[in-house]
Amino acid sequence: MADVTFSQTGTIEHIGDDAITVRIDCNSACSACHSKDVCLSTDKAVKHITIEPDGRVYAVGQQVKVYGQRQLAFKALFWGYLAPLILVVAVLAGLILAGFSEAVAGVAALLSLLPYYLVLFLLRDKFKRTFVFKIQN
Repeated sequence: MADVTFSQTGTIEHIGDDAITVRIDCNSACSACHSKDVCLSTDKAVKHITIEPDGRVYAVGQQVKVYGQRQLAFKALFWGYLAPLILVVAVLAGLILAGFSEAVAGVAALLSLLPYYLVLFLLRDKFKRTFVFKIQN
């Protein structure tokens, strides 16, 4: 377990035959602030993670610790942030070097993200099999 990078406590919301859904409440640093009750910042998110059952018995409402491997974090960072950045910069630079105006190159660079995210969407089942989270013992 030395390569654990993501470790977060969550609550089991649903238990199915082939999946366990865990809800993770993500709070920002605002949770420790003394003014959080009157602040208008809405920096709170709820994440749902689907996990394959591991044979142990769980109950809805049970607190569990969810973890993932370090190498998966780097893959997620690449596909989520680095690859789209490289794509946008490459399209932008390529079109400007080809003689297109900056406005056209900028719009085309941003539009190049549409097929990128479409491909990610079409490969979502492959990513679900790659990015696996588990419940810690």
